[in-house]
Amino acid sequence: MMPSMTMWNFAAMAPAWPAMCALLIGVLSFGQHRPREQVVVTLTHLALWLTLGSMSVGTLLWLAGGQQPVDLRLFDIYRSGDYALELRLYFDLASVVVATVASVLILATSRFAQRYLHREPGFVRFFVLMLIFASGVMLLVLGGSFDLLLAGWEIVGWTSVLLVGFFHERQGPVRAALRVLVTYRLCDIGLLVGAVALHGWLHSTAYRDLFEHVGGAAGGGSALFVGLCLLFAAMGKSAQIPVGGWLPRAMEGPTASSAVFYGGLSVHMGVYLLIRAEPVLAQAPLVRLAIIGIGGVTAVMAALSGQVSADAKSGLAYATISQVGLMFVEVGLGLPKLALLHLLAHSLLRYYQFLRTPSTLQDALMRRRTGGSVQRPVQGQGASPLQRFVYRLAIERFAVEAVLDRWVARPLLSLARALGRREDALVGWLMGQSEAGKESGHGQ
Repeated sequence: MMPSMTMWNFAAMAPAWPAMCALLIGVLSFGQHRPREQVVVTLTHLALWLTLGSMSVGTLLWLAGGQQPVDLRLFDIYRSGDYALELRLYFDLASVVVATVASVLILATSRFAQRYLHREPGFVRFFVLMLIFASGVMLLVLGGSFDLLLAGWEIVGWTSVLLVGFFHERQGPVRAALRVLVTYRLCDIGLLVGAVALHGWLHSTAYRDLFEHVGGAAGGGSALFVGLCLLFAAMGKSAQIPVGGWLPRAMEGPTASSAVFYGGLSVHMGVYLLIRAEPVLAQAPLVRLAIIGIGGVTAVMAALSGQVSADAKSGLAYATISQVGLMFVEVGLGLPKLALLHLLAHSLLRYYQFLRTPSTLQDALMRRRTGGSVQRPVQGQGASPLQRFVYRLAIERFAVEAVLDRWVARPLLSLARALGRREDALVGWLMGQSEAGKESGHGQ
């Protein structure tokens, strides 16, 4: 029993290795001279190899146990009365496979970025953010409750924003990062409210408790509300309509982060959330229908927009949105294992394609110089009116962002400005009353 527990404890260190390495690099960076690139790379590779080793041990132990889910309880992070926030990890088919692939992709990204960002002023910053992201994604995937999933979800979100704005000396990346931040902050409310609602419904957000009790728990309205909240959060993270306009803008970040975040891992976390919420979705057929509708519409619209994109990265971004939409449909149809298989295959393919993007133009020019075939532009003279109409809609991204800007963003900003003016007037009136009271007191 002791060797087994020791090995499980080593497996549970998967989220901790990158976090400790990021802290160590941060401490080394406090001096007058920042650490050399080779030191940063060596420490990063060591931490990520340890993470992969922990996941390998956890996978072997899970397989040796008959592939039965393992709820590994470590210690209480916080306790108050009957409530306790436990650090617990959950090893099952979904978490083991996704976490193992994530550890491999992040390690490959560090090897790629070692040369890609050589002599870049933000070299150390990139590796620290990538290590924090690695810790967050491991906590998100391996965490045994929606509380821990929320913690990892937030870490992944903030590192995404900071890496989109990595080249902050230019306005484009900063604006794109703000767009990602606003979308994440808005949609993350769904995950927060959903976790709180789960506490009120089942008095727990642990996956094991969810699987055991949600089927016999009365409350179809609770399942509907929780399911809609989790769907709203998944839409934001996975760039589904109508909040998916941030993903093409996120390509402003370095190619390495685009590959691991928006090709391989981060953009698929919304699908992973829905896979984890499968017991809740089974009690809420209306949520399943909403997932199918949103995913299907997103898949079609993104596929058409990707066909008319002017650059390779944007085209890949819309292709990613389209495939993730199909994963939503699979989850909505009650096929979580198929969605998991689709997620893994798509993440590996898109990761490779994003890493190859900088070489795409060079390869096309080489084929042209060597007499190879070059794709000819499509002639539109023979297009039907319907084809031209669809083409125009695709060029305009189906005007989704324009509608949101006019009917959602602008009214909210106007309301915020009006409330701000009311607040300033109220504060001014209260200060005037206070000053008048002081003067009358002095007069007496």
